[in-house]
Amino acid sequence: MILETKNKKIKLVFTTKKIVNISNLLKGKDFEDLYFQSMNENDLDALSKIIFTFAEDEAGLKSFKSSEEVYDFIDDYKKENNKTYQDIFNEMAGIINDEGFFKNKMSKKQIQDKILNPLSGINMNEIIKLSTEKAITKMTQDEVLKGSMT
Repeated sequence: MILETKNKKIKLVFTTKKIVNISNLLKGKDFEDLYFQSMNENDLDALSKIIFTFAEDEAGLKSFKSSEEVYDFIDDYKKENNKTYQDIFNEMAGIINDEGFFKNKMSKKQIQDKILNPLSGINMNEIIKLSTEKAITKMTQDEVLKGSMT
């Protein structure tokens, strides 16, 4: 995928190594979930990290030295190409899917459904974990209270 402004041209190159690196950088195990969660939250920090990680110049070298450069590039790209952050996320999702870096290849409709699904922005595992912790704490407190009354 090529992203170009009048000052810079980058190619987003998706590889397994880079997918693992960005998953670790965004502190998650599943790239697909991280990607759609970031997209639904309009997480600009995640967008910049994704572009930073995958961007290469024409020689195959890293395109950016800092996240500040990425933010400037995103601003220029949006302005020059009349794009939104969501447009950039959507375009990348299509390419990532076409190249097979999500769990399963999806149709365009499936990608759109995932984009529009408000639950894909929610980390269900974290919610379940927190709910379980609260329930266990409550049960423990109840047992301690019962024990102190007898």
